[in-house]
Amino acid sequence: MLHTFLKEKDPSLKFLIICPKSAIYQWEEEFEKFTRDISVRILTNEYNGCKGYDARLLQYREFSEDVLVMNYNTVLNEYDRIKDIMGPNYMVCFDECVAFKNKKTKSHFACKYLADNSKRAYGLSATIIKNGLEEVWGIYNVIVPGLFGNITNFRKNYCKQKLMKLRINGRTRYIPKTMGYKNLKQFKQVLDPYFLLRRKEDVAAELPKLISKKVVLEMFPEQKKLYGEALAGIVYEEKIKNEYYEISEKIRNGDTDKKTLKKYKELKDKYDKFLTPEGKKRGKLAALTYCQMVSNGPQLIGQPYESSKEREFIRLMKEEFLTDKVILYTRFRSGIPFLEVLCNRNKINYTQIHGNIISDRDRKNARLKFQNDPDCNLIFITQAGSAALNLQAANVMIFYDTPWSYGDLVQTIGRAQRIGSLREQIIIVHMINKKTIDVRVMNRVSSKKDLSDEILGDTAKGALDFTQHEENVIDDLFNDILDDAGKYNE
Repeated sequence: MLHTFLKEKDPSLKFLIICPKSAIYQWEEEFEKFTRDISVRILTNEYNGCKGYDARLLQYREFSEDVLVMNYNTVLNEYDRIKDIMGPNYMVCFDECVAFKNKKTKSHFACKYLADNSKRAYGLSATIIKNGLEEVWGIYNVIVPGLFGNITNFRKNYCKQKLMKLRINGRTRYIPKTMGYKNLKQFKQVLDPYFLLRRKEDVAAELPKLISKKVVLEMFPEQKKLYGEALAGIVYEEKIKNEYYEISEKIRNGDTDKKTLKKYKELKDKYDKFLTPEGKKRGKLAALTYCQMVSNGPQLIGQPYESSKEREFIRLMKEEFLTDKVILYTRFRSGIPFLEVLCNRNKINYTQIHGNIISDRDRKNARLKFQNDPDCNLIFITQAGSAALNLQAANVMIFYDTPWSYGDLVQTIGRAQRIGSLREQIIIVHMINKKTIDVRVMNRVSSKKDLSDEILGDTAKGALDFTQHEENVIDDLFNDILDDAGKYNE
């Protein structure tokens, strides 16, 4: 390891590793396996009878090991103390460095502070491009500050932007939106000296082959009705907003006709309801999430109706993957208990890693159970378990709902497709309900792959067939859903 090599030259050098919570104990295992005479401390939230910050404070005071491993959440509020206890001579490694891709986030600020005060800074990630090149700027602003200049010059040099007309609080605004990219050859030349990549084709012999398939389903009548009602609500809200914006513009331009003013008052009353806390819950993201929840299963929104995906999940587990090791991914932690009931009823042995599994030890035990217990053939994971986690015992991955980002998709597949896997192939199953957000998400995720491939190469050959790239996934998905609404009953 690099730290071992550097430590031979400078014995006082410390090593700080910041990683997702699910990977903390995995790092400890890697040091035990591949190094000698390197001491490691895992920062935990429980220590010597103390919990939370008191436990961490005690560990900070005692820290004398060569390596300190912690998760990103700890860094957010304690970066200055962490810098102090590491001293003036440390290097830092950010595992899954996409955690600070957005320059406006607190994680970006905190990680940049630690990197700026270190002797060396490194980032690890299988997918530094999830949605667009601006994310690469955010990562390298921490790892190699100044590499691409400031964000304004970066967009000028590499982004094709267009001014988009938007209505904000009834007024017209023109906001720049990235529509594509340019000068990618120059971009790669700047990036290459600071980016070490083992392309999939370079290690193909060591990786299991990916075989993907779509399981296309028809929703049950009650489920289909709920989805139609969700679309109708979205269309109605957008219609009222647009009419309100138009009539507001008329009044600002001098139209004071009684009919216009009466119409304005009626629309304003309806529009104001959308601005209440209850109304804001029905924003674009909320609307998309609601549609996805209905598609996954009506029980997620409190409706006791049957789900097409639940029935297909049990069929797959009992008929096609009875003796396989299966990872099931879903964005919705709240949906897992319903699947647990089905598993218990059908005597399917499972474990899980998600945001409610708080203890690092519990996460480790869940991973080891799936990896080593021959009777456990299913693990549920959410986004909390989709990064920096080795689950190479798996030979099947079921996407109950597909991640909205191509990078997240690749990252999740990488839990199983890893060097060291004894599998010759991994089957990727995407569960898709007809005429729903499932179809649109697949199309949008597919559209992100070309950009990633042009910069990094094919990062998940066999995962999906991709064609073109676009930007701003939430707005684009929302517009897709609006388009679907007009055709839903056709």
